[in-house]
Amino acid sequence: MPRSSALLAIPLALAGPARAEPVPGDRFVRLERGRPRTAALPPDTRVVALYYGASWCGPCRAFAPELVAAYPALRARRVEVVFVSDDATCRAALDYARASRMPWLLLPCDDGHRTRLRRLGAAALPGLLALDRDGRVLTSSWDARGTSSPRRTLRALLTETSARKDVPGATR
Repeated sequence: MPRSSALLAIPLALAGPARAEPVPGDRFVRLERGRPRTAALPPDTRVVALYYGASWCGPCRAFAPELVAAYPALRARRVEVVFVSDDATCRAALDYARASRMPWLLLPCDDGHRTRLRRLGAAALPGLLALDRDGRVLTSSWDARGTSSPRRTLRALLTETSARKDVPGATR
């Protein structure tokens, strides 16, 4: 299995059925001038932050600009964001990604992959779940009650990745 696929395979095995089915780590989508283009997880990625959201979710529409603003700092720390849509249609997910000007990767419109990834989170949106390159959960916006605090998780992710020795430019 390529390294990029391994990032998402382990948690899916833990969250889903006994058989692990990895998300295609080298088959994502990224919007270029508003059009979806096939993209891969950058090879220098150390952390994958799964952003769970939907066009119909007011709190998601409020949080997305904050995540967009933080994205350059995240990428400088080798964190890649992947959008996991909870929209009912691919068109709604793409429209939301365009309207929010999401610069990060989008999970392809494939119900099987989206369903498996949704099992990692909870029902409350928006959500932010960070995985290390081995697929271990580093931080999650969901608490034991299932409520979500993505702003807190984003702050922690920016702080924690700044302090990690394996991230270029990090300080201790």
